[in-house]
Amino acid sequence: MHHDDSGGGHTVEADSKPVTLQDVFLAQSRLRGWVRHTSLEHSFELSRHAHADVWMKLENTQVTGSFKVRGPFNRLQTLTPEERHNGVVASTAGNHGIGLAYAAKQLGIAAHIYLPETADPSKVRVLESYDARLSRFPDIEDARQAAMQTANREGLVYVSAYSDPAVIAGNGTIGLEILDDMPDVEVAVVCVGGGGLVSGIGAVLKSVNPAIEIWGVEASNSPTFSTWYREGRTVEVPLQPSIAEGLSGYIEPETLTWPVVRRVVDRMLGVSDDEMVSAMRWAMEYHRYMLEPSGAAALAVLLSAPAELRGRRVAITLSGRNISLSRLMTLTGYERRV
Repeated sequence: MHHDDSGGGHTVEADSKPVTLQDVFLAQSRLRGWVRHTSLEHSFELSRHAHADVWMKLENTQVTGSFKVRGPFNRLQTLTPEERHNGVVASTAGNHGIGLAYAAKQLGIAAHIYLPETADPSKVRVLESYDARLSRFPDIEDARQAAMQTANREGLVYVSAYSDPAVIAGNGTIGLEILDDMPDVEVAVVCVGGGGLVSGIGAVLKSVNPAIEIWGVEASNSPTFSTWYREGRTVEVPLQPSIAEGLSGYIEPETLTWPVVRRVVDRMLGVSDDEMVSAMRWAMEYHRYMLEPSGAAALAVLLSAPAELRGRRVAITLSGRNISLSRLMTLTGYERRV
């Protein structure tokens, strides 16, 4: 693991807040009955290993298998009647599409999902089961461009996985749940892809108690926010492929999440593909939880036992479990033992 930057020396004007605490409470009321208040589970093994009091926010047990159902459910309930009638479109490597398709099916809205060819087959099967209309593209950026063009051409609402106030507010409901279950949380360690999760959780925790530290964790191969955070501005970032497709890929500099990340994140970290695989193995070994690589990033940080967390009360996100069994076995090396 490498430490890209720390210390929240960045100030951003108050008007850069796309999401208020009131927005998140509103989202919570919209999600009630549709989305689970997931458990915040103490990990004895992880606490012992990291010399801290570590609690796991089990979004891997959320409906659809990841936190990415919260944002779309909230977003879809803000649509006008005409927008609901026309339907929505999104580009996604999997979990955002699954969350959106599930929410759309529950609410009777048509969902068009634009996928990269490389999408995990198990995620594609789930999308098909929710009756989403699927189109495939060479890579996720092609899918994104095509989805936005379709939205403009056909009058559909494009639902971003992260750069949308209603999506960020939906994710922020996780922050409210953490505070419900552990009001004296001191540090939240949150995985970062497009920044929608850390923006939502961070905005909530910081507005309730600015002393709570927010740590963001990226795939080292896709270090967009780490780089922007260190530079204090958006710059071009070279990207390498990663097994964590949910944390990888191009992030547009104009994303709404960047000003929030600057404001609420105290430390940006990166974890390697190997560290995520070790965390996936740990989750299976000690807790019998299946995690996809993206879902294991925050856990990977705790496995490195950062000295700054010693003796502190820590909440980490286990953000998703959607990986095919064959890929899970291959990545973790278990198929060679069986």
